Amino acid sequence: MILYIDGLFYKGSGIGRYYESLTKEFAKRGIRIYTCVPQRLKDAFEKDFQTVATNIEPIFVDYEKFSIKGFFNQSKILKALEKKVDLFFYPHINLPLYIPSNTITTILDLIPFTQFWDRSALKKEIFRVYIKRALKYSKGIITISNHVKFELQNFFKSHQNKIKVIYAFIDDKFYQKSKIQKPIVEGDYILFVGNRKKHKNLTNLILAFNNIKHMINSKLVIAGSKDRSSEDEVDKLIKTLNLKEFIVEILSPSDDELINLYQHAKLFVFPSFFEGFGLPPLEATALNCPVITSNIPVLREILTDEIACFNPYDPKDISDKIYKAMTDNEFRLKLLNTAKRRLQLFQKEKIIEEFIEYFHNILRGKI
Repeated sequence: MILYIDGLFYKGSGIGRYYESLTKEFAKRGIRIYTCVPQRLKDAFEKDFQTVATNIEPIFVDYEKFSIKGFFNQSKILKALEKKVDLFFYPHINLPLYIPSNTITTILDLIPFTQFWDRSALKKEIFRVYIKRALKYSKGIITISNHVKFELQNFFKSHQNKIKVIYAFIDDKFYQKSKIQKPIVEGDYILFVGNRKKHKNLTNLILAFNNIKHMINSKLVIAGSKDRSSEDEVDKLIKTLNLKEFIVEILSPSDDELINLYQHAKLFVFPSFFEGFGLPPLEATALNCPVITSNIPVLREILTDEIACFNPYDPKDISDKIYKAMTDNEFRLKLLNTAKRRLQLFQKEKIIEEFIEYFHNILRGKI
């Protein structure tokens, strides 16, 4: 099988990780891959993919995702590849002007259609147009959870028979101990992993932590990226509540730093208002860290355990659940053991086989 996998989101947060993981796994299984990647990332790409380089032919381009230049120029590349490639796979909705008939598109979430979208109405409308084009012109649509599939069917009534749910998988590295010998953060700590966008609900987590900081003798570690280098709303809240000595911020941690943080955390908290999936709770579980999460539908779908859930809109409910998990060893062990039983649904081999079977079914005309 020969695939084109679009790489314009390479190194771009969650979509970039999704692209990198899938591309490597397909290449390991002997699938030949063409991929477009921004020229500025050439060195990083060649380093990251050196172990599977024989099965990957990168095309380094002078444009970025969602650019006008890319919208037109990439069409030429796809037309040139059409006779060589069996399927065109987009791990996102950034489809160019020309869309080959044998295209598969992944829709990871529908955040622009929620109350947590904090960008312009114009960008929301552009997102809507991209979704409609993907639904109309793609041979198949992949969503990474039943929740996203349900939301997609709710917002867009047409082409519902094209949608296939294939979960994201846990990377092998999150089953292995950190190469960093000592804990990055000393002492007991609660861990949050993610960016600081509104839907991540970091504000209510900080308010909840502030309620019980003197009762649990623990730090709060915030690991992830910031939208800007200057002071943001999270920084302002930490300053207002005088929490600087209680909170450790680790910006843009490497995978090995992330593994170390999961490995030594006493509790992982995932308070999101909205997610398309939610890998961090599974990564934490794989590294034996107990997890509590918000009670949103997609996290109940992934973890199912009601005792691990809290109301993300209520800081007191969050702090009550944190306090119980931090002070009750039996409860914390129950959280971990219940979550571990879910991990088999997100094993890499299982998920990759689902992808390959889906690709073959499309090529055979069964979809």
